[in-house]
Amino acid sequence: MERLIKKLSMTCRSDLDLEKDKEKQKELQEKIQGKMTMQEYNMLQEEEDDEDFLQHYRMQRIEEMRRQLCRGKRFAQVYELNSGEDFLEALDKEDKSTLVMIHIYEPEVPGCEAMSGSLLCLAQEYPLVKFCSVRSSAISTSALFRDSALPALLVYKGGDLIGNFVRLTDQLGEDFFAVDLEALLQEYGLLPDKPPVVPKTVRNGAIIQTTVSDEDSDLDID
Repeated sequence: MERLIKKLSMTCRSDLDLEKDKEKQKELQEKIQGKMTMQEYNMLQEEEDDEDFLQHYRMQRIEEMRRQLCRGKRFAQVYELNSGEDFLEALDKEDKSTLVMIHIYEPEVPGCEAMSGSLLCLAQEYPLVKFCSVRSSAISTSALFRDSALPALLVYKGGDLIGNFVRLTDQLGEDFFAVDLEALLQEYGLLPDKPPVVPKTVRNGAIIQTTVSDEDSDLDID
């Protein structure tokens, strides 16, 4: 009987210990699971914070680019000038930082049509540059100039002549394209970088602008 009581006591104690062990194991598992869940939560939270930061940074850079685009006056077309007064006004009324390019032409002169078409394309590519055209007869140029200098392209900044190209057909031929004229102007540092396109992802970039020294004008006025 005593042995039975002891046996039952040991059995009860073993069952009780087993139950306690199960409780401890359960508690330990809950703690472990809770800790792992918290770690996972923290990792997910950090990832979300990083994504929020990157998204905020992207939006900030995009806004900076948009402000840069809006900083200067946009033209995006070729303006036809009809007189000497228009010629002077095209230079005087713009900001000193604005690049103004004026094509002097006559319709029947070889190369002038190619120049006009090229400027139409470049005006779209460089909307911050003011492109103009004027007939040589409208600004009373000399007959010598009309016969020997067309098509001519004069480049101004702040009212000063910084680029002077006469009879461009000598360099480009009579049938040329916008890319040919663009390459020539870039060679002399007379075109700014194209306005940045707002990207879907932010990329590093640099804007470099160069100018050339002034040259004497070949434009003779009667």
